[in-house]
Amino acid sequence: MLKKILGLIIIFTFSVIGLAETDVTQIASDYPYKESAIMATVLGTPVEQQYKFKNPKGPKVRRFTTTKKIPEILRQWKDYEYGVWTQKDKKAPLMILISGTGSVYNSGMSLYLANVFYDKGYNVIAFSSPTTMPYIVSQSKNIYAGYIKDETVQMYDLIQKAILKEKSNGMKIDKTYIGGYSLGGFQSLLIHEMDEKNNRKIGIEKSLLLNSPISILTATNKLDGYLVKNGVYDARSLEKYLDTIFSKLMYDKSIQIKDIEFSNLTTSLGKLGLGEKDFEVLIGLMFRFYSANMTFAGEVFSGENAVGRLSHKKSYKRFDSVTEEFKEGLSVSFDEYSTEILYPYLKKNKNPDLSLDDFVNEFDLRHVQSFIDKNNKNIVFITSTDDILLEDEDLDYIKKTFSNRVLIPFGGHTGVLWHKDVSKLMVDKLEEN
Repeated sequence: MLKKILGLIIIFTFSVIGLAETDVTQIASDYPYKESAIMATVLGTPVEQQYKFKNPKGPKVRRFTTTKKIPEILRQWKDYEYGVWTQKDKKAPLMILISGTGSVYNSGMSLYLANVFYDKGYNVIAFSSPTTMPYIVSQSKNIYAGYIKDETVQMYDLIQKAILKEKSNGMKIDKTYIGGYSLGGFQSLLIHEMDEKNNRKIGIEKSLLLNSPISILTATNKLDGYLVKNGVYDARSLEKYLDTIFSKLMYDKSIQIKDIEFSNLTTSLGKLGLGEKDFEVLIGLMFRFYSANMTFAGEVFSGENAVGRLSHKKSYKRFDSVTEEFKEGLSVSFDEYSTEILYPYLKKNKNPDLSLDDFVNEFDLRHVQSFIDKNNKNIVFITSTDDILLEDEDLDYIKKTFSNRVLIPFGGHTGVLWHKDVSKLMVDKLEEN
């Protein structure tokens, strides 16, 4: 029984005109999940197709310690860590890397991308997403986190401080780029724009957007749709769904751990009775975790002024059980969190003149259209046409707006980024004149 559950967990953890025309037919031609965006999103790229590093290495770990008063149940996240890779004894370009939704600086994708650029001769500083608990608790200036405008201002300040620290430690930089995947790509563009407004204090020359959403709210609504269409509406229906899955794993004697073939995960998952429906639910749940985190942290910080979305408790001690809050948190969509919790908080406490339309527009790349038009050649946009975060109108916008783009006709959301061809592509496109 335990082996079955562990096996499942292992599985879970495990066209184009630009400034220079890119022939996408030659990119990742051996990729195995071309027919399924869901499978590509969840399973990524087989190890044998990934970039082979000359000398992969872990980062030097730096941290910002909060100056806020942290409730004791949240104190494990009082530090916001980031990772640094420095080229020895030579000037080199710097890649500032912003992790995707819910990902920390040393997550699998962040470490992979950091080592791709380090292997190509770059200095790298990698930051955790503002949607992670270390950032939410330690660095967000708002009690309820997630307001992209304010988080961009704070991230810009943290990046400046980190670069100054590394320069004092001997890092030699000749030019500076910024990039990220998923929400990290979206935020990279906003930071690039802010750098221009601040007279290029950081000196960002180009931004690299990898599988960035166009509208964060559209993307999260699509992900919530995976749960709704599969009958997961709230904590009770989620519990029922998980009970069904784990009951089958535990009590169906036809399911054996030996059926898991890591060389052919698609077939193995079929033998385990898991298909696209189950992966849709998994993807939807992963993104629900992040809005649950923001809701819970906001409730704890608010104390007596909490909106009470998760429970009626007004204070928490370090070892209090939060099981019920966790389950209830998984029923909070980002749309609900942003419009029913975050927006009212901002309007009441930060900006009484903020309209809902203006608030919603700030979660859309079109909000910085003038910057995009002015700096188009310095923005590299790489994504998949079947990215599950994009609507057809988003793809049309990308084609009409970004001249320096590559649209790969498969790969789901970040799945094909692991492929060696795409790893080479992102560096090559960034270095084009």
